[in-house]
Amino acid sequence: MPTTISPEKRAQCEDLIYRTFSAIDPSGANTEYYQKLFSNMSDAQFTKLISGRLPFRYHVSPFNNEPKMPDIFNAFKVLGKPLMEKVKLPYLAKDSQGRPIESKECLVGYLNIKRLKQMLTKKNNTAIEIAKREMKLTGRLQGNDKGGLESNKEFEGAMALGLENVAAEQARVKGAAMKAKAEAYNTINVKGEVSFDDIDTDKTDSISKNAMNVYLIGANLHSNLIDEDYYCPHSLEKHARRIEREN
Repeated sequence: MPTTISPEKRAQCEDLIYRTFSAIDPSGANTEYYQKLFSNMSDAQFTKLISGRLPFRYHVSPFNNEPKMPDIFNAFKVLGKPLMEKVKLPYLAKDSQGRPIESKECLVGYLNIKRLKQMLTKKNNTAIEIAKREMKLTGRLQGNDKGGLESNKEFEGAMALGLENVAAEQARVKGAAMKAKAEAYNTINVKGEVSFDDIDTDKTDSISKNAMNVYLIGANLHSNLIDEDYYCPHSLEKHARRIEREN
């Protein structure tokens, strides 16, 4: 149990709480709430309250006392804490003495990171094959091969680091673009390597995009996912063959 706070220290704590809430809530509603709450508390009860995790809550009345950024800045000034800080970026560059570069001043907040079950060692696996796929709608890997899937978090991480080609490779050649995949495999067999310049990925070469397009057409919605001038690829191919026969 925490040691009961002294009356003098409690008075200092209450003063800081009232000044902070008065700064962030000019209406005074939150300050009045905590004044009434503390007035009926003993020193032991007050100590127990402030010893808990996140003991204070901002009570919002819609369209009345919603916090605004200037009020938030004023509250941080009362607390003596910077809201804008420079962030060290060691993964970008370091000087000759090993000191990382810093960003410009930016808004810094808390981010609660929870350890996911998938991060456990027993859940880690990598698929050797990528042949077992659901070929009707998405082309996603399944069965023993689903360990080769890339989730949205991998794509977000790649884009955040500027790895656009990595994201494109995972979404297309290593994804459900089956024609591009076959072309890449053939190029690797012949040349021993492959690059983006060797593969011309057609926008219709995606199982998931074709499935989505069918659903949109069924809902009487037009899109340019794979259609051109309100014609689906199948209709355009039939039209091209008819013109070729006529000529």
